[in-house]
Amino acid sequence: LYEALVNDPAKRPERTGTTFERVCEVIQNVLPENEGKAIVSQLETRLGSVASRKALSEEDAHKLIDELDRFEIGTTDMREIVNQLLLCELSTDEVLELHRTYKIPVSELETDILPVQGDGCWIMDSKGKWYLDLDSNYSATNLGMANPSIAQGLYNQAKTLISMKEDRIQLARARFLKEIEQMMPQGLVNFYWQNSGGEAVDKSLKIAKAYTNSRDVIAFKNGFHGRTHGAVAVTYNEKYRRPFLLHEEEWVHFADFNDIDSVKNALDKTGSRIIIMEMVQGEEAGNRPATQEFIDQLWSLARERDVVIIDDEVQAGFGRTALKKGEWFACDSYGVVPDIMVIGKSFGGGYPVTAVVTKEQIKNSMKPGYDGSTFGGNPMAMTAALIATRQMREMDITQNVVDRSKQFADGLAELQKKYDIVKEVRVYGLMIAIHLDNHENVERVQHRFRDRGIKSSLSTGEYIRFLPPTIISAGEVNYVLSALDGAIDSL
Repeated sequence: LYEALVNDPAKRPERTGTTFERVCEVIQNVLPENEGKAIVSQLETRLGSVASRKALSEEDAHKLIDELDRFEIGTTDMREIVNQLLLCELSTDEVLELHRTYKIPVSELETDILPVQGDGCWIMDSKGKWYLDLDSNYSATNLGMANPSIAQGLYNQAKTLISMKEDRIQLARARFLKEIEQMMPQGLVNFYWQNSGGEAVDKSLKIAKAYTNSRDVIAFKNGFHGRTHGAVAVTYNEKYRRPFLLHEEEWVHFADFNDIDSVKNALDKTGSRIIIMEMVQGEEAGNRPATQEFIDQLWSLARERDVVIIDDEVQAGFGRTALKKGEWFACDSYGVVPDIMVIGKSFGGGYPVTAVVTKEQIKNSMKPGYDGSTFGGNPMAMTAALIATRQMREMDITQNVVDRSKQFADGLAELQKKYDIVKEVRVYGLMIAIHLDNHENVERVQHRFRDRGIKSSLSTGEYIRFLPPTIISAGEVNYVLSALDGAIDSL
């Protein structure tokens, strides 16, 4: 308890000081309501001079321990109190207030829970309650919410060499390159590492423009490619582009998805030699996959007109969209190889790392000085990527995705028969979307999910979307389907 109250910076340099407000919160989390309130009331009376949100001093900690000794708190409860304090030393209210005060509001804060620990597909909040996570941090934590092997690898790497600029050779990157080729589509083995998906999309556009010596780009309606300047310019939803005066860019043109005639018209009108696409449109389209016919026609058209195709697999890659064992990318499932592919999110196991990957003839269009990245492919990122991709192969992730995808599809088909408000079900690997008639129904189901210990905050209009970790088990899928049945039934 003393270690949980007074931090030892040699052991836990990442922590700040535990506050009295957090101690009171945890006591009420753990103990029965009346007992917890009574103890907190007495502590506040006896330790009234202790500042609520100031780090406890050694003297305050000893006083607090002496006071807690007066109460008959069982060993199991005391262990849970200590555990919650070690996981989080600030109160939930203080954390919330700090975010609201200092965050630039580029997104809406999710304030319903404060996650402090992960275990497989589950996250525990600051109140000690566990939730099954169906978001995977936008498909970044496909291997789960905590990873001891990645933690150990990052610890080892940080002790030896924590950073190195992109243009200097390094051991961690060599280790990754020695193993990754077996997972990549044929010929896509030339990497330019980045730190975020949008950043990698920006660089893919630069590489394509350098190679084709052309400016115009064809993107698709309802496509989403990120928030950086170039990535948002090729994202269809105007509300993302207009605030930055990117809604009338002369070099960006939008075609209809799954419509080859629309693509032909755009190419004829603009003379463009660059196309960027998601093969499964996620955020803005409700996990909408391309048809096989459209992909075949698009690749044929690209060869005919010498057009470069950029395949954005930041969210779809590394097994997320597998339809058969061994399909690591959506393009594998469609039987095509793009000219340039953007990969990201999950291949760091949750650690920030992305990349642009291309072919030999395209990579040489980039020359020294054309671009640069201080942190791209740094030793920490490469260590995480090596361990995560190795785990994906060892755990046979693509087979699990195939099995759990069928389980979801079968279960959701039954719910669609049972409930009129389930208008459509889309299941492509573990990119899942369910049309619930209107956005209000989506919000109600998400709220009822939370009450049942499931977190799903992804939605697109009237679609609720699931991107569960690719390690999700059969039992956990059954748990989701049962909870969804109950949530819809209660509407």
